[in-house]
Amino acid sequence: MSTFQLEIITPEAIAYTDTVDMVVVPSQMGNLGILHNHVPLFAELTHGELKIKKGQEEYFLAIGGGYVEVTKEKVMILVTRAVKSTELNEAEILRAKKEAQEALKQKPIGEALISARAVLRQSLVDLKILQRRKKWVTH
Repeated sequence: MSTFQLEIITPEAIAYTDTVDMVVVPSQMGNLGILHNHVPLFAELTHGELKIKKGQEEYFLAIGGGYVEVTKEKVMILVTRAVKSTELNEAEILRAKKEAQEALKQKPIGEALISARAVLRQSLVDLKILQRRKKWVTH
């Protein structure tokens, strides 16, 4: 399998840079798989799970919204956040999820509603990635 250069960049830092076999990103239209020699592309990404395949290894990151650009030279992903599964703290995620659910029970409006939904969505993605990591660790 041919490889390509992948860069994942957040406002704070370069979260990941390496040559990889494949990357799968959550786009507005569903998951988008990118392999070597993919057609040039620019797409909006949603909060979700990003999967990187390199050799026999698979890595998962929780990402925030952003964009992916595919060129002949590389794939660049610009997102609001990119957190590796090993950096996730289950207790903190569960606390944030519970607080968001409690906030939503109060039937907020405006910014409070948007914020609670975003925290809940992020918590659910983070928990999904933690579950994947636990499966890989036990195998």
